[in-house]
Amino acid sequence: MSFSGRPTTLIAQPIANDGFWPDLDVAEFQRGYRLPAEYLVELLVDGIALAMGEVNHDLARRKAQWQHVGIAHVASADPMILPERTFMAASYKRAVYCRAKAYLLSQFATFIRRESAENLAKEAPETAERFLSFSQQAVRLIQGRSRITAALI
Repeated sequence: MSFSGRPTTLIAQPIANDGFWPDLDVAEFQRGYRLPAEYLVELLVDGIALAMGEVNHDLARRKAQWQHVGIAHVASADPMILPERTFMAASYKRAVYCRAKAYLLSQFATFIRRESAENLAKEAPETAERFLSFSQQAVRLIQGRSRITAALI
């Protein structure tokens, strides 16, 4: 059920990744991040694909480091080389899905609907910013960085 009370139909549509990071799935995204039922599957796929590209770009250096030590795929990495492989794969998905939700929430305001049905939680800028922050926190975790960075000026 979405925010609107309309039932959400889960769409099992895999989204292939680059072979290093885990593949993604629209249904997994819908289940875990409770998107409004009004979204078309094409918009969901587009949001996930854009977020995946951005996160992959942000993690390119980390990917190269891990590939240099022999990791070909995060989720199936040798536990002696990457003991937290399952956690890293889950963190990667969180980074992508939160970024996709932030993007999609900002798109929701363009949908036509009756004013009385408006749900501020769907389109509030703070909500999209919060999910973007969750995404960035997951990216920084995978990069081995803390949530914040301080520098001496």
